[in-house]
Amino acid sequence: MLQPDHSTVLLAVAAILMGWCYFFLQRRKTGDHRRLPPCPVRPWPLVGNMFSLGEDIRAQFKAWHKQCGDIYCLYFGNTLLVVVNGFTTIKKVFVQNGAVSSDRPRVFFNEVAGMGQAGLGFATGATWKDNRSTSLQILREFGMGSTSNFLADTVRKETVCLVNKLVEKEGKTVDLLYFARVSMANVILSMLIGRRFSYEDPRFKNAVERMINVAESARGAGAINFLPFLKYLPGDMFDAKKIQVNLKPFADFLVEEIIELESNGCSKSDTVERSADNFISSYKRRQTEKLQSGKKTSLNYENMIKSALDLFAAGTETTSSTIIWCVLFILHSTDVQSKIHEELDREVGQGRQPTMEDQKNLPYLGAVIKETQRLASVLPFSVLHKTSKEIAIGDFVIPEGTTLMPSLDSVLHDPQIWGDDAEEFNPERFLDKDGNLIHREEFIPFFVGPRYCVGEAMAKMELFLFLSSMFQRFNFVAIDPENPPTLKPIIGVVSVPTPYKVLCVDRFK
Repeated sequence: MLQPDHSTVLLAVAAILMGWCYFFLQRRKTGDHRRLPPCPVRPWPLVGNMFSLGEDIRAQFKAWHKQCGDIYCLYFGNTLLVVVNGFTTIKKVFVQNGAVSSDRPRVFFNEVAGMGQAGLGFATGATWKDNRSTSLQILREFGMGSTSNFLADTVRKETVCLVNKLVEKEGKTVDLLYFARVSMANVILSMLIGRRFSYEDPRFKNAVERMINVAESARGAGAINFLPFLKYLPGDMFDAKKIQVNLKPFADFLVEEIIELESNGCSKSDTVERSADNFISSYKRRQTEKLQSGKKTSLNYENMIKSALDLFAAGTETTSSTIIWCVLFILHSTDVQSKIHEELDREVGQGRQPTMEDQKNLPYLGAVIKETQRLASVLPFSVLHKTSKEIAIGDFVIPEGTTLMPSLDSVLHDPQIWGDDAEEFNPERFLDKDGNLIHREEFIPFFVGPRYCVGEAMAKMELFLFLSSMFQRFNFVAIDPENPPTLKPIIGVVSVPTPYKVLCVDRFK
């Protein structure tokens, strides 16, 4: 095999750099470029603004928002990225222009999964619309958004398992994030395939650990979305290999369970009892109905598997992160926990488990949950979008094929909306003078427009049932109450707290 000499390599590199310089110079000369939103810093050839982000991405984007206004552009490699800030502008781009701002760019995660743009999360066009519509129908069929239904019963059963596990740990420090992830994974799996797993099941534990490894590698992988050659660099600076090593076993676990479900049906097998209510069986039934009626459909095996993977990954990580943010915030505000306990003792007592029917009688807990979602902002930059047509926003034009990044932080932390204490934890901001829960239009942790979170109602149900049961049973105490764990987040796709442990004191003793 011929090996290029050093001079050839240098000439190739020089040619690439000159090409990128030409690209940027030409782009800056065009009329369209003059109508693009402002760029806060000049992009470099080849890498664009990649190295302008700094260590604190949130602070940097906030500074650029202040410098440039609600809409500005960056270059990551040769990809034009438009960052959209502010409630009014986000609504203009993603609601009023939702029909042409709801595509997805290609991402590294899908490449590793080997399924292209299939499924829910990163699908686009007719495939996305068909699978999203089907998924919403199935979740509503299971009772998503109702107070008494299959999903609510599934969540309540899992809260019992979590509470019992935490009771076993009394007197010991607990990593709540791990147990929250395991519990959320079980809820999603119960919905997807009709069964839950023991916390000690080795295959299940391995799958959850693989999922955690993928989630923790997300920040590095973000750069690969825009500069694909980074995955070929020696070592694993951008966690490409770590994602590849962990994502496939995680996906294989779910595929194996789906294959077992298909082979055994929903009846009781030798070792596993499954519910007849499950996403996979419902999806396949709808697929069969459409095929038999002669309707064109994108419902197929690949989209079913990828939709299940998307629901599993997204539903597990975001909700579990919100739960541990809530506990972390109350470790810094012990008076808040006392008020939660008083409300639960008065309205529910200690003789039964909270149900969705109790939600209307627990406005303070509802305010705590909303304030947690607002301040934690677990998806600070939501998920990337892409324009399918040109969009005009004020004096600016966003070209067709542009990648869009909505900044939810710019809304959820906006002092003009939430007050001067917008960076502080204050549940009372969601209560009126009579103590009733306030619903604000600007409260958008699940996003807005056609791409709003498909599992929003399910996530709300999970947060209420898990947190009400956890606070009913436990008093959460910092290991060192005078020095509670740091509030500094770790930012990837999802914002999670810096790892911490907590003491769970049983209130029933």
